[in-house]
Amino acid sequence: MRPVLVLLTGWLLSSVSLHAQRKLPTDSVDVTIRLTHTASAPYTDSVLVIFDRYDHSGAGIIKKVYHPVNNEIVIPKVPPARYYIEVSCLGTQREQFNELTFVNNRRSNVFTYRVKRPGTFTPGLATIPVEPVDFSKLRILKGK
Repeated sequence: MRPVLVLLTGWLLSSVSLHAQRKLPTDSVDVTIRLTHTASAPYTDSVLVIFDRYDHSGAGIIKKVYHPVNNEIVIPKVPPARYYIEVSCLGTQREQFNELTFVNNRRSNVFTYRVKRPGTFTPGLATIPVEPVDFSKLRILKGK
């Protein structure tokens, strides 16, 4: 009877899967920044991204100019922490976005910013009105 119980116990234990360790959290995550545009706005050609730590222990952890592919930037291996994120669009669209957020593996780590349509500028059509300057009213010419 004893060999039957040993075989039965061994068979039951072999069918149960046991995990020796839990999966440890990763020490870095990937962050995705998406830039959405209006239908008629052109794409953004370059973006300056700055990640500053909230506790001031690492100023400018990431400070780099990225070139978006399909209006999306993927920043690999960002250490999990709370960050001030600054995204500055360079080129014709001068937009700037600031955000205070957590970056860790519990969140989606996908940030979406809406880029406004830039105003049009045609060289030669801007006029600056001429204002007369009265040199007698300048403060530098007045005595103390």
